[in-house]
Amino acid sequence: MISHFPKHHFFFLTWFAGVSSVLLATGRSGIAQDTADVVIATVNDEHIYQGPLLAELKSLLDDTPTDSDAYQRLRNQVLNSAIQRRLALAYLERINQRASDDDIKLSIIRLEKRLALKKQTLNDYLNEKQINREELEHQIAWQISWPKYSQQFLTDRNYENFFNQRKMQFDGTQLLVSQILLHVDQQQVRTEKQTLELAKDLLTRIRQEEVTFADAAREFSDSPTGKKGGMVGLIEFDGAMPREFNTAAFKLKSGEISEPVRTAFGYHLIKLNDITPGTITWQMARPSLRKALIKHLLEFLTEAGRKISTVELSGDWK
Repeated sequence: MISHFPKHHFFFLTWFAGVSSVLLATGRSGIAQDTADVVIATVNDEHIYQGPLLAELKSLLDDTPTDSDAYQRLRNQVLNSAIQRRLALAYLERINQRASDDDIKLSIIRLEKRLALKKQTLNDYLNEKQINREELEHQIAWQISWPKYSQQFLTDRNYENFFNQRKMQFDGTQLLVSQILLHVDQQQVRTEKQTLELAKDLLTRIRQEEVTFADAAREFSDSPTGKKGGMVGLIEFDGAMPREFNTAAFKLKSGEISEPVRTAFGYHLIKLNDITPGTITWQMARPSLRKALIKHLLEFLTEAGRKISTVELSGDWK
């Protein structure tokens, strides 16, 4: 096990770790104040305001139409990350590792001193950024708490242990895989439920040797690889295939076929044909290990916080 490290493994997006610093540094021109101060969610007693999320969306997507799929997907991600930061802080408070009120007050005093040099007040700053005092205090709490918590785990010993527990993900191991892909969104004659049932039926038939994987791929796969009996080729854990695909593939034994795996493309049946071991050491993989370890910590905090928190959504952000 990783020394002094949470034992649980959870799923979560990694990019929210630094988003507060982005918000503190970025103004929100063009967002009406009455719109900015609308509460769209509450985590325990902490409010999430619409303004900072709209600003983040604008910085990421600029003039992308609000009714586009890309905008709606990122809108959900931005909201989820705001919720997850508060869940993480809730757990950090439970274990006495959240920034104290005195820490936050001291940071605000320092901010006021920096603003005074520019002949600005704190109210001037809040109006410029179009955030209120509560949002400012949340951003400061996250900026103090997260680095303090995470840095204690980012050690060589933990990097090495993390590497050894998930060696194939980091050492350059390559898998030779085949797939049967059944589209969902691009398929007009099947519902998602029917597509999943077809995937399960094909898996049963293949396992019972009624049909070979390659023949099933040629007949049913919606991927161009179907013409080659489903052969995808060599993949790595952080390669071009969807993360859900790679995660499932790297859990297989040679010759094994996965249960149906859902990605944005549809349902996949994955067959592992061969394994080429990697030669990368944990020292060589340090940048990837740091990224993965940070993600692991964020996932742990988020899920631990979820167990002790109440989340309520309001308005059209539900």
